[in-house]
Amino acid sequence: MLSRLIPAAIVLAVAASACAHHASDPQTLADDTTRAVYNADLDGTVAHFDDALKADVTRSSIGEVSDEMHALGAYHGLKPVSSDPDKGRYNFQATFDKGTLLIELRLDPDQKIGAYHVVPQSTK
Repeated sequence: MLSRLIPAAIVLAVAASACAHHASDPQTLADDTTRAVYNADLDGTVAHFDDALKADVTRSSIGEVSDEMHALGAYHGLKPVSSDPDKGRYNFQATFDKGTLLIELRLDPDQKIGAYHVVPQSTK
């Protein structure tokens, strides 16, 4: 019985470490959050937010930003623009069919999103 539990524990440990790495990657967090906003998915949007930021987000506010994103067409992903890891600040350019948006992200010491801003940019 013990010999069966050890491989299961190893698989669980590997899965947990993969999740931990995922949660600490600013670009992955920004992309996951941006995709959730685009899809007007409140739960997905706030999944990595700290408690203070979660309290500021509403279905209505997510819907408004989602509508703005959809007006730019299909979402194609993010690319890094600038970062200051010592301060937990990261900027990404979100690319859509008809333009771009600047995504400003701040991570707190616990790797939770403490700030997420979507800033309009030029259109194509």
